[in-house]
Amino acid sequence: MNHTSYLFFDCECANCFDGEGKICSLGYVLTDDEFNIIEKEDVVINPKCEFDWYILSPKNKCQLAYSKDYFRIQPDFAAYYKDIKKLFTTGNRKAFGFAVDGDVSFVNTACERAGVDYIQFAALDIKPALENEYKEKMKLAEWCEYLKIDISGFKAHRSVDDAEMTMLCCKALCEKLGITGDELYTKMHENVYSWEYMLDVMEERRIKKEFKAKIEKMMNKKNPFPTKCAITGKQVEIDRNIMHDPESAYEIVKKVYDHGGMIVNKLNNNGYCIIQSHIPSNVRQKYESRNNKIITLDELDEVL
Repeated sequence: MNHTSYLFFDCECANCFDGEGKICSLGYVLTDDEFNIIEKEDVVINPKCEFDWYILSPKNKCQLAYSKDYFRIQPDFAAYYKDIKKLFTTGNRKAFGFAVDGDVSFVNTACERAGVDYIQFAALDIKPALENEYKEKMKLAEWCEYLKIDISGFKAHRSVDDAEMTMLCCKALCEKLGITGDELYTKMHENVYSWEYMLDVMEERRIKKEFKAKIEKMMNKKNPFPTKCAITGKQVEIDRNIMHDPESAYEIVKKVYDHGGMIVNKLNNNGYCIIQSHIPSNVRQKYESRNNKIITLDELDEVL
């Protein structure tokens, strides 16, 4: 009979520059379906990149478990790839993590950087499962304390210890609910993050970043060759609710820029404030007291 096994894992990263975490350790705890530990290990990895100075700083409360020099002498992710892939994909195995969406993305990024195929797996995030049951929001170590789990021999941010703390919290939650890990997986299916889903999320983030960069290039600048001059020299502030969607905001910013307007973060006098639909009357009075005109997106074309 092919029994279910549970894989609890956690990743630490050397840096998250450009929104991509570069794994320097992947700790895991493998258990049977009754949470008995079969094996555990802290896989320490040479990230082959620079370390974010802050994570190694004494000021940082989330210190890495090893020195930079120790990470540097370890094999890189490519050397561990086959074993890690086997770990996630062998048999009837379910993966779990705490705030695991980030960890799934880190594994995706590690595969990309190593030039190997993505590891096709999914993992349940027990963080929202705990929050849903206990109506509290806490960090992993705080959850252990809350659930009266002894972690005195553990080191925070040592990946294998974080993985074991995740396992112990999951076990406590299942015991309280009177269900198995498999049943928890089914019950909280909306909190299961697959490698494919996180690829889509990362792509959306990349696109947003590209549009933010395009917008930034036009901020506080006058177009030397506007195609039309309806608002030449006018300052224009765009409501932050609009700017939350960089892809849509870019079209508005470009339209203003092409018509001679200058996008600013904070409007002074005699300009335009573009809003989505409605702003409170006191905010409207504040703008209009300085001879600024408030217009909605629907009214923008009329002005231009």
